Amino acid sequence: HGALAGALGAATMTVLHMAAHRAGWLEAMVPQAVEVWAKDKSPLPWPRRAESHHVADQLLHLGYGAAAGTSYALTRAVGARAKPSLALGLGTALWVFGSFVLFPALKIARPAWRAAPREEAVNLAAHLLYGGVTVYLLDELERQKHTEPLAHWRMRHARVG
Repeated sequence: HGALAGALGAATMTVLHMAAHRAGWLEAMVPQAVEVWAKDKSPLPWPRRAESHHVADQLLHLGYGAAAGTSYALTRAVGARAKPSLALGLGTALWVFGSFVLFPALKIARPAWRAAPREEAVNLAAHLLYGGVTVYLLDELERQKHTEPLAHWRMRHARVG
């Protein structure tokens, strides 16, 4: 459940990043910077077509989103329910780690202290969104863990949306 919640959380970040890109606030999104960094470090050939790059960078993003969601699921307190404080904590911790530790150490992109305020505001907002979606979805998936699919006749009369 943590991997699924984390991957979906990463997908919601993409929507925010793409809106910021369209508005001209960003020139590239984090998964694109990670893809370029990985391509430079890898001896393997990378795709040349633009469509392939979108697939590659989003697969990377969903992958590390799933990994972070799994880590959160494994380390949260047993029986912990979704709370804004957990969502804010997860999102903030990932933003601090990425922007202040990982990016500078691996030279993936400019560190937070050299980024434009609008750039880091988008990055922080995206990570807070990730935290909220991941914490909420993990909680909801765990609550529905014993939910069985309804029989066909019951599904036709169920509230479905």
